[in-house]
Amino acid sequence: MPTLLMIIAALFWGASFLLTKLALEEISPINFMFFRFIVAIISMLPTLVFPPIPFTKQVVKQGFILGIIQIGIMFLQIKGLETISASLSGFLSGFYIVFVLIIRFFIHKRMPHLIDILTCLICLGGLGLLTHSFEITNGIGVVYTLVCAFCMALYIYALDIYSGGNNPILLTFMQMISLAAFPGLLLLLPGISFQIPTKLITWIAIIFCGVCCSSIAFWLQNKAQKDLGPFKVSIILMLEPVFCTILSYFILKEQLYTESYIGIAMILGSITAINLRLKEN
Repeated sequence: MPTLLMIIAALFWGASFLLTKLALEEISPINFMFFRFIVAIISMLPTLVFPPIPFTKQVVKQGFILGIIQIGIMFLQIKGLETISASLSGFLSGFYIVFVLIIRFFIHKRMPHLIDILTCLICLGGLGLLTHSFEITNGIGVVYTLVCAFCMALYIYALDIYSGGNNPILLTFMQMISLAAFPGLLLLLPGISFQIPTKLITWIAIIFCGVCCSSIAFWLQNKAQKDLGPFKVSIILMLEPVFCTILSYFILKEQLYTESYIGIAMILGSITAINLRLKEN
């Protein structure tokens, strides 16, 4: 069941790329982020009231910390995209699975299992084929994106620590508040205009990304990570670009190349191997 929850979360996040792309044709990224997380907050309010969930200082603090890390991830990814391609950004972002292994080594003082290392390398190879991103560049965007990948690994480990003894709904809700506060503050700055969407497709994208890709998907990860652990979660999340590619093929009619199929097969094989190892443990 935890694996299924993470697969559903990865599916939602994979679909979010397509809908975000459509929404950004009308409004700016800051406005999209603001409306997305406001919708997420509103959608979660009934779960906090029926039945009522008591707030604690600890969960409020931890939720804000997770939200701040997420803000850092978004900011660094956007900065990276200023000087490198989207496909290279997607490939470099996948290095979070390497950083998860490194962080685990320093925390537990234990060398990674050979299967974990091989799975990690196969996943990265599959992601490179999927995104056609084995190009070499010296742009500062590479540095920004690798730091972004490290923050992603840091988030996974922070969530692993915080999710154990906290209510996942409340922890997710506090993340949504901090994520909405950031673009909300930016909209108060001079030179940044507040835009209200007028197109139906934009509102569909905002509502889907707010409800499914934010409140539900983050909650699913909070629930699943208690049982799966950081590394297995990071591997399953590699399904995100796979779902994005498949949905782009069927919805946007984008072309799939031979290496794309090979990349998808490599990622799926890696996830299957990790899932079998989970059952053995």
